[in-house]
Amino acid sequence: MDGIFMICFLVTMAGSLLIDQRMLRQEKGSIKITYGIFTFLALGLFFSKYMHWNIPMASRFFIHTVSPWFAQIIGT
Repeated sequence: MDGIFMICFLVTMAGSLLIDQRMLRQEKGSIKITYGIFTFLALGLFFSKYMHWNIPMASRFFIHTVSPWFAQIIGT
């Protein structure tokens, strides 16, 4: 990832959290928890990308594992 993109992502995320904070005060607890989970997930993925850790992607798993197996089953 480019450094400029990382900075823009963090600024956008911080701005979004500040704007959403006002609306989240009025929401139910389950919505607050869901919002928090997705926020921490996004920040966790961002941090892992910043630390140059490989993130397992579902599409890569499908292409390298499931697709050859399925092609073998249908006989192509």
